Amino acid sequence: MVGKMAAGLSVYLEEVINWIIPDSLREDIGVYKRVRMFVISHLFGPFLGHPITIYLFLNDPNPFPHVHLLGLSVTMFWLFPIALRAWPKFYQTLALLSVMNLNFAILITAYHFGGANSPFLMWFLVVPLLAFFYLGSGIRTGAAIFSQIIIGLAGFYLVFKLDGSFPQHIPMSELVEITMISAFCASTYIFLMSAYYASVVDSQSELIKEVQRHEATTADLKAAKDEAERANGAKSEFLAKMSHELRTPLNAVLGYSEILLEDAELDGNGEQIADLQKISAAGKHLLSMVNDILDISKIEAGKADLYIETVEVEALLSEVEVTARPLAAKNTNTFEIEKEGNLGHIDVDLTKLRQAIFNLLSNAAKFCQNGSIKLIVKRDEADDRIVFAVQDTGIGIGVEALNSLFENFSQANAGVAAKFGGTGLGLSLSRNLCRLMGGDLIAESVSGQGSTFSIILPTRVEAGSGAAMDDALTPTDVDNVLTSAAADLRAIVDADQEKRSTIATDGDLLTVLMIDDDESYLELMERTLRKDGFDPIKCSEPHKALDLVSETQPDVILLDVVMPGMDGWSVVSELKASPHTQNIPVVVVSIMDSENTDLTNMVDAYVTKPVDTGQLKLKLSALLATRNAA
Repeated sequence: MVGKMAAGLSVYLEEVINWIIPDSLREDIGVYKRVRMFVISHLFGPFLGHPITIYLFLNDPNPFPHVHLLGLSVTMFWLFPIALRAWPKFYQTLALLSVMNLNFAILITAYHFGGANSPFLMWFLVVPLLAFFYLGSGIRTGAAIFSQIIIGLAGFYLVFKLDGSFPQHIPMSELVEITMISAFCASTYIFLMSAYYASVVDSQSELIKEVQRHEATTADLKAAKDEAERANGAKSEFLAKMSHELRTPLNAVLGYSEILLEDAELDGNGEQIADLQKISAAGKHLLSMVNDILDISKIEAGKADLYIETVEVEALLSEVEVTARPLAAKNTNTFEIEKEGNLGHIDVDLTKLRQAIFNLLSNAAKFCQNGSIKLIVKRDEADDRIVFAVQDTGIGIGVEALNSLFENFSQANAGVAAKFGGTGLGLSLSRNLCRLMGGDLIAESVSGQGSTFSIILPTRVEAGSGAAMDDALTPTDVDNVLTSAAADLRAIVDADQEKRSTIATDGDLLTVLMIDDDESYLELMERTLRKDGFDPIKCSEPHKALDLVSETQPDVILLDVVMPGMDGWSVVSELKASPHTQNIPVVVVSIMDSENTDLTNMVDAYVTKPVDTGQLKLKLSALLATRNAA
């Protein structure tokens, strides 16, 4: 019963304390704890002060007015919490007034009962303790409290000097009982305040320990993060080196297989043609896998930049149709583009969007036979989004396989991988590209009936931190030549003589200066370009290239970037700085991806190794045609 009553009383007191403390004084935890101590001490303090008042009132023959003033001063402590509730902005003023009131009560009682030997002067030790509990440890607080103590004691002494002696309301020999009462009440008061302060210190100690544990955890997480970043950096460096090491031999494999394939076709050697086509297809497949891995690595590392440009959707679809229709026909599929409404133009990274669409169309063509493939494009003006949906009537995907479909190296099942091949990177890369542009790639499929993959993008993609400048040369700009010539691609491939006449002018061979430190690459490109009606000149030492350009005045320059001694960008800077060479078209042919820099703006085209000779010839044709027209 007693325990329940104590618990109920404790809850009630807690509610009273919480009601008294205004919300504005709860925001700072330090202030809140000081205010809480202020309220508690003022609620319970008078209960320890009034026993002294009652004793003096009963034992003093003439208690008026000094005992009455003491009783009024002690009772006034109950008014301070009410004043705090009414005027929370004046908390510090109220705290100082409370300390002054305590000073007054102690000094007036000590003066009338015992003087300098009064048993009530021991309460004076409580004054600075409570003052710092209420106001904290600041210079201004210390100065204010110390000033009150000095002024109070000075006044006490001054009154004594003026009167010449202390009043004797109760003889000192009869103050033993009140001395014991005063000592008990003062000790109890200090005990309660000290206990509360100790609980605050303990809670702060626990908080400090918790903070230290969090700091230790943070340090561990930071160390793990640093280790992960180092591992990621090592992975990126490894992939970059492997890219170079794989692309360099692939450049030779693809280049020489194309040369040998052309020779075999001219000789009519059917057996060699089939073998060389397999070599070329395997090399291109390996190159595609290397490029996909590098693209995914860039996106994961946050190093994939967006090059935003305005794209006419109709023009994009015309380009897609040129490539997709023969792709679908390989497995006797029909291909159709379905447009809903006015598609207009969008602001996107064209290269990444085109790559994602071609990945989906390639998958649809691979997994669908004797069926139909649709590219459905619709624009949602309300949400400012555009949807490119690739729909096929192929083998479809089961529900379980859909859940892991977009993971790296993931395919529908082992049987599909064995039958159709592939690395399982295309869909993961495509979704990452879409998310990089602020959109997404979603899949819907029914096993045995077909699938629909939908690219959802905002109509105005915002460029990231690595966004290109308006005039910068980007991979998209380089591919514009291929886009404009897409309709003539088959005619150019099939009609070698027509292609030569496009490149040559008045029967003269056009000179191409090739600057690269890779001798095998120079030999390969020399054979390739010579067969296509060019007059190639090799230069494997970049520091001699400038003199060679001045002597030969080539029609176009093919230039590598990564070379010992003098890199390609330094050569470009020197060429464009000279009035004798600044108008010669420069095509960078490098193992490195195109960079969005001011130097990139100085070149006329950018081709990535391994070189697609068909694309390179198209770029050369367009550059030389533009130069001749000028």
